[in-house]
Amino acid sequence: MKISVCIPTYNQAAYIGLTIRSVMVQTLLPDEIIVSDDRSTDNTREILENLAAEIGILTIIHQPSNKGIAGNTDACLRAATGDYIVKLDSDDALLPDYIKTLSALLTEHPQAGYAHAAVREIDHNGHAGEPRRLLRGAGFVTSEDALKSALKGYRVAANILMFRKEALEKVDYIQCTQDFAEDYFLSVCIAKAGYGNVYSPKILSAYRVWTDQGNVRKRRKLAEINGLNAVLSNAITPAFEQRAWDLKPVLRAKQHFAITHSGCLSWEVYNKEEKRELENAILKLSSAPATKFHIWSHKNGFGRVLDVYQNSAATIKKHVKKLILTKSQTR
Repeated sequence: MKISVCIPTYNQAAYIGLTIRSVMVQTLLPDEIIVSDDRSTDNTREILENLAAEIGILTIIHQPSNKGIAGNTDACLRAATGDYIVKLDSDDALLPDYIKTLSALLTEHPQAGYAHAAVREIDHNGHAGEPRRLLRGAGFVTSEDALKSALKGYRVAANILMFRKEALEKVDYIQCTQDFAEDYFLSVCIAKAGYGNVYSPKILSAYRVWTDQGNVRKRRKLAEINGLNAVLSNAITPAFEQRAWDLKPVLRAKQHFAITHSGCLSWEVYNKEEKRELENAILKLSSAPATKFHIWSHKNGFGRVLDVYQNSAATIKKHVKKLILTKSQTR
């Protein structure tokens, strides 16, 4: 099987070299590495040109204009010629057995549209942090189970995946133009097309977590909410309708996400106009009475009480699930 590694990038001069070199120390080397630079304004271009002169399998695409995250990722994936295609962000890194392990899983499970694995968090200096693993067993899940799980969110430890090119072609790659939702959307489309996915609990890559990530995520909250609405309305709903499944779970998922994200209406980082935009986006996701109650609570200073209750319940639920999964794996 021919293997490609796709690395979309924008202004990651500090890390792009490390990311590319992590591919070059794989125990199973890929046939090509494609980096798509989305009109970076730092010295990314110079670094890439130097690396291309050194690494024969490296191809650089310079976008003529900034396409955004979704557009640049789509262009990068479409340029790949491999049967299996790794999508790797330009500040992350592969551990040596990533390609060998996940390509074997895709070969073993021909109905899997993509393979993924546990990751190790690293900070901006590359220092190791906590592992990230999914609360699910290792191995293959069907497209039906993948669709049902998608109601809870994007079910990967981190967005470092190996795709089957056939699956990408079948769904026409990334059909979501909403940044910060394109990967979640793509995973649902692959499941809708009849492909499952396969997961390894082994830590096979390093996922960079930024120290100021909390503030960054707050500033892109509107895009996240709109992205969730795009996934649930334009990907998951059609998939359920295609199978003649009951849509009530989708409506419940929309309400759950709307309630969860309504907490942003109490954040001081936003002005009144920004909060108005956020409220409209939340109501577009779900206008159920429970959603409106949570919106009112956060706007009127009662959100902290709701947050404490919800966080406590979520923590208990997570620990119970983890305990059940650990026991099932040790049997």
